[in-house]
Amino acid sequence: MSGSIVLWGAFSVRALRGQWALHELQLEYAYRPIQSRSGETLTKEYTEHNPKQKIPCLQDGDFTLTESAAIVHYLFNTYGEDKDVFLPKSPADKGRADEWSYFAMMELDAVLYTIRRHKFLSEIYGEAPVAVASAAEYCQKQITAVAPAIAQADPYIFGDNISAADILLSTTLDFAERYEVELPQSCRSYRDQAHARPAFLAAKVRNEDLNAN
Repeated sequence: MSGSIVLWGAFSVRALRGQWALHELQLEYAYRPIQSRSGETLTKEYTEHNPKQKIPCLQDGDFTLTESAAIVHYLFNTYGEDKDVFLPKSPADKGRADEWSYFAMMELDAVLYTIRRHKFLSEIYGEAPVAVASAAEYCQKQITAVAPAIAQADPYIFGDNISAADILLSTTLDFAERYEVELPQSCRSYRDQAHARPAFLAAKVRNEDLNAN
């Protein structure tokens, strides 16, 4: 359905993930650069697409999908077969890809959102210094635990070709560092390698362009 794709959401790591996947897969898409907490997610038009009133949201023809991890995996699984990306085929590889994806989303991203809400958006959500400190400590522990495994990425989790799990993991590691969680050297090197890719750089520019269409 390439050519009928629309991606809603800008200026956030979660919107960036979908854009990165689209650029890796060389897919054309219409861009709707709406932002969180701007009122743009509360409109009748957008709420019809995503009643949760969150970004991102992907439309592919008549199919609509929300949640950044689901969007990235959907795009890779739907359009990645003839592209220079890794698609897991064996049950073991699928399980490993799921493990890294769920780890990034549940053990890191969801916890980091506590820091975002109660430290960097405290004027909206209120201060919660104990919760923020606990979340940072937990993220640090989890990242340190997987650092040896990340050090074995060569250069990505499954070798030469980037996977959906790499997009989710590398963006979440960057999210952690921006929110003052220290990354071990292996994690920084892995993140930097992934974020030097032309597709990431192109997606990042577009994600930050609120005048794009």
